Amino acid sequence: MSKLIKLLLLSFCLFFVFNGVAIAQEISPEVVEAINLDEDVQPEDLEIGEPRILPDHPLYFLKNWGRSIRLFFAFRPVTKAKLRLKFANEKLMEAKKLIEAKRDPENIKKGIENYQQEIEKTKDQTEKIQEKAKENPEVEKFLNKFIHQQILHQKLLLKLENQVPPEASEKIKEARERHLDGFQNVMLKLEDRKEEITKKLTETLEKQKGSKYKHFKNLEVLLELEEKVPEEAKEAIRKAQENSLTRLREDLEKMSLEDQERFKEYLEKIGGVKERQLEIIENLKSELKERPDIREIMIQIREGIIEKVEEKIGERLEKMPCAQWTPPAPDFCKGGRIVIEKDLETDCSLQPKCIMLGETETPKPSLGVCITLWDPVCGVNGKTYSNACFARVAGAEIAYKGVCKEVECTTDADCPQLRCGPVGTISARCIDVKAKCVEGKCQIQQVAP
Repeated sequence: MSKLIKLLLLSFCLFFVFNGVAIAQEISPEVVEAINLDEDVQPEDLEIGEPRILPDHPLYFLKNWGRSIRLFFAFRPVTKAKLRLKFANEKLMEAKKLIEAKRDPENIKKGIENYQQEIEKTKDQTEKIQEKAKENPEVEKFLNKFIHQQILHQKLLLKLENQVPPEASEKIKEARERHLDGFQNVMLKLEDRKEEITKKLTETLEKQKGSKYKHFKNLEVLLELEEKVPEEAKEAIRKAQENSLTRLREDLEKMSLEDQERFKEYLEKIGGVKERQLEIIENLKSELKERPDIREIMIQIREGIIEKVEEKIGERLEKMPCAQWTPPAPDFCKGGRIVIEKDLETDCSLQPKCIMLGETETPKPSLGVCITLWDPVCGVNGKTYSNACFARVAGAEIAYKGVCKEVECTTDADCPQLRCGPVGTISARCIDVKAKCVEGKCQIQQVAP
């Protein structure tokens, strides 16, 4: 072998060795392990076996046939609900395996659709359970398992959403939204005590396996869940958020400098909704005023997440006829929080704004500063708030989603009542009709005599 060939082979090998080292060093093993612990759900975590036959297998119909037979011989509502939950776990793992095997996007979408349908059936079956958790130990046991497994579902869906082609990603996002609806419906159907909801969520999140950073991912799930629950249940979710935020802050304060630096790397690589993660960092930053060293790390993390948010906005620009969006400069808004609002008519992102803490008219919320991503709600006081968080901070009860409509009344007393008889005469009010306030407008309605 000539010296030239040997030299070329040696250079070729060295290239891959050094590049392999660079790739391996791109993310540390400790961070890889932490991410896997917090979002890579396995079949055993859901108390099921590894799926063998997947939805794209020609004999998959036999698997569904077997499930139908098991349901047929389950007579009690709780037993049927348990089976439905088990089938939903299986179908989620089937979809995960399709994604890991890089199957055709259409097959992946079909697998996700199967899971989505099973979640709907689980919710429908739970509606048939008459007792509450406090009335039946079996129902409470089912609810505890349901909450534990649904949190795992949401963590896995947040991960999978970023691992598939765009056409399948939208399907996963839809399934994740529907899953949150089903999650809160079942939980509130079986447990109507707010303090118990907080307790169950907090204890479940505390007991679940995870890394030393797991409370960050827990907060993300809770923030997503809060958007779905009705107003009367939000306080229970917020208290669970406060518990998780406190634990995350305490854990960070106890960590070594090396582990705090790894937290930055963890957030750069972990999946999920970056807008939610930005909200958590803003909240956490507010809670760490007494620790400027960790607060500085939070500021660095915040800048990295903002870059991810910018990327998502850029992707939206390619799909919508929006005006050019200019990302903020690296030193933009260091002393405050960045606000990215949306145009109500076009849904296009507006230019970033910087809001300093002293500029807000409302007191500090229990979880820190609200992120003003434009999702307006109308308070019962007739005032429009940027989102539900700002309404909550102001102590305003939400009347409905969207910008407040122009109102001419708030109660029936605000509406002038009709008078009968010739103009200029004193007469009684018209019989059988009355002016009433309906959704902010005075309307003439017939009333019972």
